[in-house]
Amino acid sequence: MHTDQQPYRDLYEAMLDYDGGDLAADLLTPWLAANDGERRWLDALRARRGAPVPVVAPEELWRLYALSRIVQLLQLSFAPDTPRRNWNVPPLGPDEFAGFMAALGLEPIERRGFHPFFHEVVAVHPLPDEGAAPNVVYEYWPGYTLGALLISRAGCRVASGARHLVKEIAESSTLYWAYARNGRPATDPSKGWGGNSQWRTAFRRDYALDGALHYNVDGREHPGGADPELTDADRAELVRHRCFVTSTRRSDDRWPYGFRLTENA
Repeated sequence: MHTDQQPYRDLYEAMLDYDGGDLAADLLTPWLAANDGERRWLDALRARRGAPVPVVAPEELWRLYALSRIVQLLQLSFAPDTPRRNWNVPPLGPDEFAGFMAALGLEPIERRGFHPFFHEVVAVHPLPDEGAAPNVVYEYWPGYTLGALLISRAGCRVASGARHLVKEIAESSTLYWAYARNGRPATDPSKGWGGNSQWRTAFRRDYALDGALHYNVDGREHPGGADPELTDADRAELVRHRCFVTSTRRSDDRWPYGFRLTENA
């Protein structure tokens, strides 16, 4: 673990150990007051420019990853209830969650039309017309950006025809680049490593820049370069949705972390 991650790791462990009744007042607010440097760092990162994607150091990717763990734990408060619970974090209210994210300078995603860049499929309402385009019908938790950088997608219930989203697949296939979810398998490259090593995981960077959507910009190969069992469409589905949503291929034990994609916004 890098020293820059320590504030997030301290908060992460405190959240898992917390058994009180006011997570925001007891943990989040004091943490924000003690770590104002995180907002200043995020502000500087937002202002950084590139050609078109900004360059960040490996340690900054680890730091963003540590932030993402906190965000994912907080989002569990708003996910639909499920008998399969891998995490039990005391609940947070929507206003408290929004206040925490705003205090870090993160901006809520305002887009309502469904797009996998901005929206994570949590539940699917199947439509009779198989060709019907996906449409967000309910938002469980909001998504957030840091300028052009996606921090977290909004979790949604989506109405869709089966040509775009198959309910049984989109709701239960392994979700990659994800650490904490209840109700479905989730994994990221930190899984399987020890206490300190797991924190040296790079945050997945997606950018909406200059009319283009750049997925997983730090991936080392484009779709088509690995896992010969997968088609180009399978690879694109994994990098866009972070899970399979129509493909009937086995979803577990894949390694999509090198896949990149750029498409028009």
